[in-house]
Amino acid sequence: MRVVGITRRSVFSGVAAALGAAQLAFSQDQTQPARVTPDVEADRNKKRVRPAVCAYSGCFAKIPYSELPDIIRTMGYDGIDLTVMQGGHVDPSKYMVEMDRAFQTFQDAGLEIPMMTTSFISPSEPYAYAIFYVSGELGTRLIRLGTWPSLPSAAASQFVQMRAMMMRNDLTQFAATGQHCNVTPMLANHAGSFPGRSIPEVETMLAGVPQKLFQYCFDPAQAVIEARAANGWESALQAALPRLGAVAISDVAADKDDNKTMKPCPMGEGVIDWKKFFSTLADARFHGPVSLHRDYETKSEVSALRKDLAFVRAKVDEAWPLPADH
Repeated sequence: MRVVGITRRSVFSGVAAALGAAQLAFSQDQTQPARVTPDVEADRNKKRVRPAVCAYSGCFAKIPYSELPDIIRTMGYDGIDLTVMQGGHVDPSKYMVEMDRAFQTFQDAGLEIPMMTTSFISPSEPYAYAIFYVSGELGTRLIRLGTWPSLPSAAASQFVQMRAMMMRNDLTQFAATGQHCNVTPMLANHAGSFPGRSIPEVETMLAGVPQKLFQYCFDPAQAVIEARAANGWESALQAALPRLGAVAISDVAADKDDNKTMKPCPMGEGVIDWKKFFSTLADARFHGPVSLHRDYETKSEVSALRKDLAFVRAKVDEAWPLPADH
């Protein structure tokens, strides 16, 4: 998965005024909030009737997690999709100290951590079990797995079958580990990856694994890239809905010279019908987290993130209207 990080300087220049006000208010009231317990965090996620719009922390890769809560909250996110991987906000090898510290930092700021993103593609990787276990203890119930490499273009059918069997064993073991640790692993669909390029393909590997024990983090942009068609996300989402745990949001536009080639772009400027996408989620009573990514280059990171967030907020409000007396 690609991480497009913004710098500390660009963020603080964009939200300095708002942070100043927040710091002033804090200095006037030094009362620290009570620690959010894992049960409270899990119960909060269960009771949601509309998605929590979360910042993918990879978009803020160069900013320490200790400085992120005020920035994320000021920008208007509900929570964070925390990167727990080499180069992410939490290094898995330092989980004994950093996991609890990071969770406390965000939860004490009133931000949810409904999901985290890892790079694990094997349940036997170092720290995989530890991260699953600690996540369950701290209250985050959804763990996005890494991206598997694609199949060789000229792979023999015998090789494909063997690798599919290995993948099935890994996915099944991830589900068993998640059940033991009270978390749910999620596979993100990713163009070209194996497994992940095709939801129906993965479903054959998950035969016999209960839907609640293994779910999907669905990315409509990756589905469009894989299908090389603007509506490619529609059939892929329908296949994913029974196991849908979370959604990763980004947009793609057709290349000017080749309309079959897709490239990242700001939200709402691409080929995806977002009204239809969010309506489909609402009709399915989806209320899991939405992780907002930014995979395109921009001159103003803060402005781009604010604009993308405003777009997603408007679509969520439209698809999941709040009661009139809210």
